[in-house]
Amino acid sequence: MLNSSRVELRVVVFVFVLLCAAAMAAWAPPAAAVEATGLYRVTLPVAARSQAALTAAFRQALNQVLIKVSGDSKIAAQAPVAHALQNASTYVQQYAYQQQAAASGSGIASPKAASGEAPLQLQVRFDPQAIDRLLLTNNLPLWGRERPVVIVWAGINQGGGKRFVLGTESDVSHPNATHAVEQAAQRRGLPVILPLMDLQDRGAFSFSDLSGGFVEPLLKASARYAANAELAGVVQPAGGQWIGRWWLAFRGKTVHWTSSGSTQARVLASAIDGAADRLAARLAVSAVAATGRALSVQIGGVSTVSDYARIEHLLDKLTPIKSVQLVSAAAGQLVFQVVPRGQLSDVRRNLDLVDWLKPRQSVPDASQSAAAGQTLYFTYTP
Repeated sequence: MLNSSRVELRVVVFVFVLLCAAAMAAWAPPAAAVEATGLYRVTLPVAARSQAALTAAFRQALNQVLIKVSGDSKIAAQAPVAHALQNASTYVQQYAYQQQAAASGSGIASPKAASGEAPLQLQVRFDPQAIDRLLLTNNLPLWGRERPVVIVWAGINQGGGKRFVLGTESDVSHPNATHAVEQAAQRRGLPVILPLMDLQDRGAFSFSDLSGGFVEPLLKASARYAANAELAGVVQPAGGQWIGRWWLAFRGKTVHWTSSGSTQARVLASAIDGAADRLAARLAVSAVAATGRALSVQIGGVSTVSDYARIEHLLDKLTPIKSVQLVSAAAGQLVFQVVPRGQLSDVRRNLDLVDWLKPRQSVPDASQSAAAGQTLYFTYTP
C-alpha cells in the first residue's frame, strides 16, 4: 500500500538501511553490461568552415547519433527522422572545430582543409532530451544506455594459408583490422572486447571451428570473459571482394548472416553493424508498445544507504522505465512501482543486463503482491 508522503517514506528508508541486517548471501554475478557513453556526441571530418559545410555536417552527425540511440541502422528511412535531418541544427547543443590528422590505418578519407593544413574535424553534441523525445513521440525505438558487452571472435582468412583471429595483440600486427572493429563499435555505441588469443584461447577452439560456424567451442572459450553476447565469424576474399559469415549468440538464441564489401575493414565493420541491429531489435523500447500498466519491482539484499541510492538511480535512469516510485522499504527489501515506456518485458530484459541485480524466479511471499504476475524479483549483489 502506498504511503501518503514520499518524503516520509524516504525517512523510513534511511532508518531501514541503517538498521537492517547484512546483505543476503551473495551469488556469482552474471556478465556485466556497461553504460554506453558518447551516444549523443559525434566527431566527423569536414571540408571547410563554411555554413554550407556546417549544415551538411550537422545532418550527417544527427543521422549517426540517431542510429546509435535507436539501434536501427536504417532509421533515416523513417519519415519523422527524414524531416528532423532537414532541421538538424535545432537538435545541436554544442559544436566545435578542431584540426587533427586521421587515425593511421582507418581507411577513412578525411578532406583536407582549404589551406592545406591537417584535416578539419567537427565535434557535435546533441540535446539528449530532444533526441529521445523525437524517437518516442514518433513511436520509434529507443535503445538504453545499459548495453550488452559483446566479445568478438573475428577470423581473417587472407588466402594462401595466411589466417589469424583478432586479439589484443593484433593492435600491433593487424592494426587496420582491429581499428575497423573499434571504430564501428564506437560508431554504433556497442561495447565490444577482443579476446586475448593466448594459449588458453588457442587451445579452446580451432580456426576450422570458427570458419565452420561451430558455436559450442566459441561459447566455452567465451566463458572466461565478462561478456553478455558472442559475435563470431570469418572474413575471406571471394570473387574480387571480401565475404563475411557471422553468428551472434545472445540469451540462448543464435542468429546467422552474411555480409560483403570491397575491403576487409568494411566487412568487419558490417559485422558490428549486424550485431548492433540485432541486439537493439531485442532490447530497444518503443512507445507504440506501451501498455500503460504499472508493475512492481522488488529488490532484496539491500543493507546500506548507498545501496538504496544506487538502485534508485538505476531505475530512474533506465530507458525502458517512464516513471518510478518507492512503495515500501522493510526487512532488507525495497519495493518500487514502475511504469514502463513500452512493454513490461522491456523492463525485465534491460534489468537482466545489470550485473549487480540477480533475478529471482520464485515469489518469496505471495502476500506481498496482489498481482504477482506483474512483479519482478531481484536480489542486490554488489
